[in-house]
Amino acid sequence: MMLIENKKPRTRIEVRLTEKQKEQIDRAAKKCGITASEYLRQRALDSEPKAVLPDAFFVCCEKLDRLTRVPYAKDVNEAALAVLTDMKNILTGKATVPAEKEEPAQPEPKPKRKLFGRR
Repeated sequence: MMLIENKKPRTRIEVRLTEKQKEQIDRAAKKCGITASEYLRQRALDSEPKAVLPDAFFVCCEKLDRLTRVPYAKDVNEAALAVLTDMKNILTGKATVPAEKEEPAQPEPKPKRKLFGRR
């Protein structure tokens, strides 16, 4: 039986960065829930660390999931299911995040008429 050794890394590589670059690496590592050293190690060895999704993401998914069930209107169910499908495809790499579309201009609301009195 062969034992797999789990040795801690001992060799050091020094890299010079600007403060801004260091902050970017620290932020990216924090999003992935790993140290900056582990983040750089994974990136250097052709691995892309995955970001850890915040708890709020899962809460929103659960709320959307509830909208796909009865007694909501069919169009609400379909819209919620479409959002969940898009999220799944983006997270699994089957789709990319779409560019934001400009909302169509809404017509100006008509001024309300007074019921009593004159203008």
